[in-house]
Amino acid sequence: MSKKKKSVVQVWIIEDENHYRNQLTKLLNLDDSIECTKTFESFEAALPCFEDSDLPDILLLDLNLPGTHGLDVIRQLSQTHPSVQILVLTIDDHRKAVFDAISAGASGYLLKNDPYEDILRGVHQIMEGGAPLSASIASYVLETFKKGSPKSADEKPTERETEILRMLADGKTRKEIAAALCVAVTTVDYHLRSIYEKLHVHSTAGVVGKALRDRLIE
Repeated sequence: MSKKKKSVVQVWIIEDENHYRNQLTKLLNLDDSIECTKTFESFEAALPCFEDSDLPDILLLDLNLPGTHGLDVIRQLSQTHPSVQILVLTIDDHRKAVFDAISAGASGYLLKNDPYEDILRGVHQIMEGGAPLSASIASYVLETFKKGSPKSADEKPTERETEILRMLADGKTRKEIAAALCVAVTTVDYHLRSIYEKLHVHSTAGVVGKALRDRLIE
């Protein structure tokens, strides 16, 4: 029983729209590997619970909240509770909102009009090391990669690294990338380290943030 409990992903939700919050909670709890234990309508309501030691693995977070804005929540929790991975779930698909959220520390960015199956998949992707993005958002992340111009040949991603970047932008996990390329996960990790070094970032979310930032200042 204890082993099963350890494998269950603990999720909290901060969402001010009651109906959507309740429906999302029911959806998540239909998945045996996910347990949505707490929901809140604002960060102020959730804040006392972040003083507990029993924190969630993933926080599903709306941006346009009453009180503290979601971006400020991401910035604060990334500093105070870095172990909690934040998956943004919002209606705001503007480039700047996406860039700001990822740069602040969000692990993924989905839209409320995405199918529920995509939201469930996004939760699992984060736990497997992925960075889930809505299809519309992934498309302009890819556009940014294509338009990017590294400062030198040494910083230019190789063809294989570019292929991995495309898969990352599609929300693929390291295991899925390895399977698609018919290589070991350790090989994917090697390429990721090279990508991070060339882009001067330290995480999958950082890669996305770097790409979005470069696109915004073109």
